[in-house]
Amino acid sequence: MDQINGQVTPVVEHISPAMRNVEATQSLFYVNTPSQLLDWSFLAIEAIILVGTILAIIHAWRYRQRTGSSAALLTFLNCLLYGLFMDILSYYTVENFWHGEFSVMLLFNKLPLYIAFFYPALFYHTVMMVRRYDFPPMVEAICTGLFTATLYMIFDNIGPVLGWWVWDLNNPTTLPYLDGVPLTSYHWIFMFTAVFALLNRFISWEWLEHGASKLKLTLSVLLQPVLTVFIGSLVFIPYNLFAQSSPPYDMLPWAVNLKLASLIHALFFGFAMWLFVSQWRKPIGQRDNLLMTFPFIFIVGHAFVYFSKIDLFMHTDLQGKAVENGLQTGNLMVAILAIVAASAMVLVTCLSNDDDSQ
Repeated sequence: MDQINGQVTPVVEHISPAMRNVEATQSLFYVNTPSQLLDWSFLAIEAIILVGTILAIIHAWRYRQRTGSSAALLTFLNCLLYGLFMDILSYYTVENFWHGEFSVMLLFNKLPLYIAFFYPALFYHTVMMVRRYDFPPMVEAICTGLFTATLYMIFDNIGPVLGWWVWDLNNPTTLPYLDGVPLTSYHWIFMFTAVFALLNRFISWEWLEHGASKLKLTLSVLLQPVLTVFIGSLVFIPYNLFAQSSPPYDMLPWAVNLKLASLIHALFFGFAMWLFVSQWRKPIGQRDNLLMTFPFIFIVGHAFVYFSKIDLFMHTDLQGKAVENGLQTGNLMVAILAIVAASAMVLVTCLSNDDDSQ
């Protein structure tokens, strides 16, 4: 039992080792001092995402000034709304993971403020960078999903061992696991981002440029998060058939199968990679130095954290947990490959048609 404001309050048991502040679970808004955080890496990822959000706002505003179009600003808004909807929905439905405690916590200690900014920071930049190719809508959507998922894998494989969040390893919605990280997480970020990018292409760009009414745009923006989750769930079904044992998939005559789930995952990612390579050409227009800044900050920042925390990956027990803190490690090889692949995608996406003449 703990005492809060003179009243005896039962201790809230929580699976997250970082979730230890009972008072914060009673508040919509709570601030932790740096000394209350588990370590410096919490401040590092918050700073990376905050910088990314600021850069996204600056880029969207400059795009508005340069072109007279509000498409980039609308894209930023869609990223923000979708991220809030997606995460809050997961907290009260699936509930298969829990965040650790960061500097600012919202929604009864469930939502770190940096997570609210994560989607506009990451999604905005990947959407806008792939848009430079002027691909057809479906190609653009798939390539955006691939680009975002590649960057996200870097984040996904270090968060758990640092206590940024923790997965419920017994929850069937996260099965099967690959070194402590649900394969579902990789597949989700790819499929749902592709759906988001496709919807955003029409709402923020096609409809806006063709003079859609304010009412149509407003309703579309409000419905876009719901549609993304609904359509994303549908395109997720092929993976779910072999990955989940939760309803309604627990009625199938086979159990969770890592090999079959990995095959479905590999087929989708492999097709996306082939599509990107086969459709690749130098992006249209001049190099956008501001747009390419955050992806490099994201990659280099994470690489530094990996290097600083390498002992957690090197010293593990038989269950794949770090000896130092007892938390589940991710797959270091996957992270390294993702860093290399994401760096290559950033570099080729930041080329310009002007390069040949220089």
